[in-house]
Amino acid sequence: MQDTSKPNHVTVTVGADGKPICNPHNLPVSGTNVELKFKLDAEGYVFLAQDTIVVADPGSQFPHPSKTLPPNDTKATLFDRNTETGNFSYTVYVKEVATGKILQVDPSINNEA
Repeated sequence: MQDTSKPNHVTVTVGADGKPICNPHNLPVSGTNVELKFKLDAEGYVFLAQDTIVVADPGSQFPHPSKTLPPNDTKATLFDRNTETGNFSYTVYVKEVATGKILQVDPSINNEA
């Protein structure tokens, strides 16, 4: 189910099976020079301090690494130029605080330029 109530936002949760889920899984991006916002809504999990969101082939559209925001490490941002139409695969990494186990999910960004 896609949540279109907040453009350029992704909510990350962790399912009962222990796998991360992104909503929306395929993020439509509108506007140029956009800061994509990610919110982790899962008790006991945090984003990695660095490179928590990694675009597989960033090209010129994603010139900077993601930023995890303190103090709770449950919010992150990623800059998207969105000047070229295309679908970009990316990986979101989350860490289970109690065990240190790193989990990942591979959604996509759909630049609508």
